Amino acid sequence: MLSSMSRPVLQNFHHQIVAALGQKIVAKGFAEGEQLPTESQLAEEFGASRLSIREAMKSLAAKGLVSIRPRTGTHVLPRSRWNLFDTSVLEWHGSIAFDSKIIADLLELRRAIEPLAARLAAQRGAPEDIAALREAYSAMEAARDQSTYIAADLRFHGAVVSACGNQFMQQLENALAAVWKTSFQASSSKWGPDAQALALHKALLDAVESRNAENAEVAVLALIDRATVRIERVALEERQLPDERPKENVF
Repeated sequence: MLSSMSRPVLQNFHHQIVAALGQKIVAKGFAEGEQLPTESQLAEEFGASRLSIREAMKSLAAKGLVSIRPRTGTHVLPRSRWNLFDTSVLEWHGSIAFDSKIIADLLELRRAIEPLAARLAAQRGAPEDIAALREAYSAMEAARDQSTYIAADLRFHGAVVSACGNQFMQQLENALAAVWKTSFQASSSKWGPDAQALALHKALLDAVESRNAENAEVAVLALIDRATVRIERVALEERQLPDERPKENVF
């Protein structure tokens, strides 16, 4: 029997294998329909057991990235079959070169869901919901590095959805967290003070707190509009040569 100390190590190794293969699939290192290397080949490449590789393949299959069939091997499924709401799949997209199509689709999804969620949060939010929203804003305000800021930003937007009172939207919060994270990362090429973003988040907080549904919707749309502009700027920077990129802080 495995000791309790060995389990986290093995679990972490499992996640590393899944992430390495998943990122390669998302980055088109394996084409749609292509057969992946055999269990034996992958086991040798990763220095892992065939059982570990088999479990990793099951994880990728659960995310819709591959199909496992006896005697024919494991093949990459068409992109239309991938579970894009899976947090790992979205994170893998965020770790590769800028994908304008997926970012555009994420912003469309945000426009479809967040304005209504903000409106409902202003109408229905309980005191504890508003307290959570205020706490997340304070954490954003106090953040001194990008990772801390993004974590607080995720809590802020999650608190809005949680406060909306619609159980189906609330069920989407975990999936939306990956959407927000990918969107936030795509709109940020450098870290620095962001007074405009804080002001827009404060406007949303004030609207929800004052029960002003119309202003809440306007505020969240302004945040999404700003993210769109910043993402377009980051995409332009990615296409430019290093010595052609703007020197100033983008925040």
